[in-house]
Amino acid sequence: MRKRKPPENPNHERWLVSYADFITLLFAFFTTMYAISTVDAQKLGRMVLSMRASFNGTVFPTGSDTLSLSSGTDAGMPLSRDLYDPVDSPRDKALKEYSIESIKGLKTSYLRDALLKGEVVSLVRLKQDVDAMVKSKSWRTKMRTRLDPRGLVISLGEESCFDSGSDQIKGEGRELLDALAPQLLARTSQVRIEGHTDPVPISTLRFPSNWELSTARATAIIRYLVEVHGLDPFQLIASGFAEYRPVAPNDTPDGRSRNRRVDIVVLNTRYASSEPR
Repeated sequence: MRKRKPPENPNHERWLVSYADFITLLFAFFTTMYAISTVDAQKLGRMVLSMRASFNGTVFPTGSDTLSLSSGTDAGMPLSRDLYDPVDSPRDKALKEYSIESIKGLKTSYLRDALLKGEVVSLVRLKQDVDAMVKSKSWRTKMRTRLDPRGLVISLGEESCFDSGSDQIKGEGRELLDALAPQLLARTSQVRIEGHTDPVPISTLRFPSNWELSTARATAIIRYLVEVHGLDPFQLIASGFAEYRPVAPNDTPDGRSRNRRVDIVVLNTRYASSEPR
């Protein structure tokens, strides 16, 4: 009769096998993440140069000369020579220059995207701050905010700021501007002040048409912000649109009332760059 084997003692350290596998996978994962997040300047230079040679044209948009891609201790200095010296095309200097400018443009586009994302967050926060102020002071009918492709638009109603047909800021309007000025002072953005009217014609000695009235109101608000609150005049732009930029239909009294307004537009970088300097 065959002898039975004695029962084996249970192995309490089998978990170490699974744990070791898990640690190995984690190490491989983070090594991979680190590898794809680190750009090799030489390899990138060779890749861009190769693509330019293949397509014989511009692959990436050319960036600004003020931005450069640096490596090591050369941060902030011109583009390192180790980017293009190893390229095996010494005879084609123009092709090398195209490669360098392409990489500058690539880095510039990354910075621009990051800037725009941060700018959107900043404008949303400003809108939230202004909305909170409007709610706390019960100014819902006097001040409205909205985000559009230009940036943040803060609309001040005519009834709160001006008498009909006048460009003199009323006391109530000065109170609105006094509350809003610290928000604008804290920013370096370009701010465009836009005057708007309804289509009811005006013809006075001072204002022959709604063009003059809308522009005069925008200018009056700029003067108040500069002279009373010390805003930088180089940040401010005055525009008058008369009745040609309505935000509501003009066939009702309420619609015409909403169109009679002054918009304070905190411009984003894209639109501010198109303004004359």
